[in-house]
Amino acid sequence: MSGISSGVGLATGLNINEIVDAIIGVQKNALVKLSSRAQAFEATEGGIKTLEANLLTLKTAVQKLNQESTFETLKATSSDTQQFSVAANSTATAATYQLQGLQTATNHQVISNGFPDTDTTPIGTATTITISNGGELNQSRLLEELNNGAGVQRGSIRITDRDGQTEIVDLSKTLSIDDVVNQINQSATSVVASIQNDHLVISDTSSGSGTLKISEVSGGKTAADLGILKSVVGPSFDGDSVYRITEEFKLSQINDGNGITTVSGLDDFQILASDGSTFDVNLDTAQSVGDVVDLINNHASNGGNITAAVSSNGQLTLTDNTGGAGSFTVSALNGSLAARELDIETTGTGGVITGTLSGGLNSVLLRNLNGGIQSGGPVLNAGSVYIEDGAGGNATIDFSSAKTLDEVIDLINGNGSIQIEASLNQAGTGISIKDTSAASGTSIEIQDVSGNLASTLKIDTLLADNKHTVDSGSLDLRYVNQNTSLETYGKNGTEIPSGSVRIIDRDGTSFVVDLSDPETTKTIGDVLTKINDAAGTAGAQINARLNDTGDGFIVESTGGSSFDVKIEEVSGGSVAASLGILGSGTTGITSRQTTEISIEATDTLADIAEKFNASGVASATIIDDGTAFNSSRLSITSSRSGAGGELILESDYDFGFSTSVEAKDALIRIGSNPQTSFLLTSSTNSFDDAITGLEIDLLSVGDAPSTINVARDTSGIKTTIKSFVNSYNSFVDATDSLTGFDPETNQRGVLNGNSLIFNITSRLEGLLTKKLSVSNNSIKSLSELGIVFNSSGKLQLKESTLDQKLADDPTAITEFFQQEDHGFAVVMDEVITSMTDPFTGTLKAQTDSLQASALSLNTRVAELNEILEARRQRLIEQFTLQETLVNQLNSQQTALNRLNASSDK
Repeated sequence: MSGISSGVGLATGLNINEIVDAIIGVQKNALVKLSSRAQAFEATEGGIKTLEANLLTLKTAVQKLNQESTFETLKATSSDTQQFSVAANSTATAATYQLQGLQTATNHQVISNGFPDTDTTPIGTATTITISNGGELNQSRLLEELNNGAGVQRGSIRITDRDGQTEIVDLSKTLSIDDVVNQINQSATSVVASIQNDHLVISDTSSGSGTLKISEVSGGKTAADLGILKSVVGPSFDGDSVYRITEEFKLSQINDGNGITTVSGLDDFQILASDGSTFDVNLDTAQSVGDVVDLINNHASNGGNITAAVSSNGQLTLTDNTGGAGSFTVSALNGSLAARELDIETTGTGGVITGTLSGGLNSVLLRNLNGGIQSGGPVLNAGSVYIEDGAGGNATIDFSSAKTLDEVIDLINGNGSIQIEASLNQAGTGISIKDTSAASGTSIEIQDVSGNLASTLKIDTLLADNKHTVDSGSLDLRYVNQNTSLETYGKNGTEIPSGSVRIIDRDGTSFVVDLSDPETTKTIGDVLTKINDAAGTAGAQINARLNDTGDGFIVESTGGSSFDVKIEEVSGGSVAASLGILGSGTTGITSRQTTEISIEATDTLADIAEKFNASGVASATIIDDGTAFNSSRLSITSSRSGAGGELILESDYDFGFSTSVEAKDALIRIGSNPQTSFLLTSSTNSFDDAITGLEIDLLSVGDAPSTINVARDTSGIKTTIKSFVNSYNSFVDATDSLTGFDPETNQRGVLNGNSLIFNITSRLEGLLTKKLSVSNNSIKSLSELGIVFNSSGKLQLKESTLDQKLADDPTAITEFFQQEDHGFAVVMDEVITSMTDPFTGTLKAQTDSLQASALSLNTRVAELNEILEARRQRLIEQFTLQETLVNQLNSQQTALNRLNASSDK
């Protein structure tokens, strides 16, 4: 059978494809017209979607004009950008401040003695270096704590020594009483300041015979507030008392900042009057010293028998008014330490009990040494001590009245029978006793006669010990207590994360302690309570308490012997490691704020530096000072900035560490007048909590205050208005493109002649030029803000007009855009929404109609295509059949011709 694969019939020679296409093409004209109409609908729909996209962009810009934050956002600026970097957040308020940077925060740095080389010569002695950031016995008070909390008006004082030499000393930058003493002692006069208990002592070291005088400068009251506004003929004078505990003091501020330890839900102490009457006191609700006084005086069972008060010298005083013949005593109940920490756990004398609540201006209470009475260490009992100097001079000194370390030192130094000098040791964590008799070949002796003061202070020594100087080493001042915050307990002052720990006692009993609730886990005391409660519930032989060295706590075994005590993390947490209790121990595990570095006799300077770097609390480098001998030195830098990062380094080996960079907090003054301003500190150079809503970074010390201005961010408002103008102009560009006509190409925009665009642009233009009914407002139209139409139908912004309005009345601009129901942004947002709403908008109705029409036409086109294709197939089949018939006829004709040819022969 003959084929037509080439489109041309072999039998007929006809181009069948062309013939079929021609026949179908005539019938396809109607389909092309339908398809063109569908494409037109789709193009129109695409144009409307483009229009809608531009309207939505404009809507976003309009909505920004209706946001409160657009006009209420504040911006902070500094007049001295070299001194401060400032930023305002959402909680800031418009105001102007005067700030001056007085000092930037520093990291403590110390340098050792020189060593022969870096990595060859070993130090030759095994030792341990302890590193801590607390435990110093000189606890200087802040000036704001003085004068019953009224503080000190900062300014300058004039000092005149007995030789007539005068100098003005600037105390406007001093933060603590120690700062005051240091500034006075650095003056060029012969005047020396020192601290004694609750006041300053001013002494003259010159040989003059004139008047020793301290006076005010420029009408200030700094000297008076410091208690040293005096003039005397003698060589010294005692200042007035400037520090004492009052009823307003929080309990967390007394007892060297350790507060008091109560027993929740139980009575803390019992008061026994001399007439035999008693009552028990519960301090659960007490927050201040005044609360303690009130709980005693107002106790239902007191009835006026006992009067509690804070005396004029700051002591807690209990007076027995019963006049009985018995003893007047206060005794602890239920294991509470509160009475002892208030210093009233005793028997009264003459019907009075007095408790010392503070170490004074810069000393510490004896009861807080050796870990304090909250630890398991020995209780200090101050009695009599025998002291003999190198020359044989001796005295037995009664220390029973001493409550503070300074009082112990003063009693030793004030005894004329011995040539002994007592002072704080070089590290500031202990006491040093030095023989000043200049006797050769002899030593000093210090022994307890009664009590245990010498042994507890670790200064007891015999003549046979052959010592001319006795250094107690660290006296383990309690500075971590029940109230210590977990926010700063971690290494280098970091916060302890939340989580749980698993503790296993020596018998293998395991229990989990949940420390994940931030509301109930805020302090070390909370941690101890939760451990002990969980241990009790589990029946485990574990007890948690403050440690014996004053710098942390211990989780210890109370029984069992099979295993070590073990503490583990739970669910991949890190709370145990952060608390310093991760691991195991035979009798327990101790958490300390102190880091110990073990030094071997074979260690070189490089080895020691490596161990410091591995500690995580300090970094070490080796420097060469350039000298001919022993030029290699260790330079140790604290990892923690600010005063809290001061490194207290102690070791039996004399490394000769000396401070090269002091540990200092950043210090700023708020206010331009030192007499009325106040100072703020930060361990970093950031003061984000100094002024509400302001993030302040100190960049450098300033010679003068910087003006910090917090005002409405007009640049942000301008940016938002410009964005609105640009969005509208983009909309105009889009409409021009959609409705335009190019005469050169004879091309029209897809929405050319469409009434929809005309209606939309007319509504928007009308609103943009309309004077709105914004009540009680000076601005009624966009043109008053400098927003007007140009000749091309676009908006333009006259920035000078807007700037003037922003400067004159920014509130009126806010009202114009945002007034309820009438504001421009409110109304325009409603108009655009009516056009673009995805359910009810004008554009939605148009696109739905166009989509329906296009779909209907495309459906009909598809149907017609199927019909025409079927017709094409029929025609091809018919032509194919025709070819077959013609071919058959041709074959028959050929056969006949052959027959005819044969018959002719």
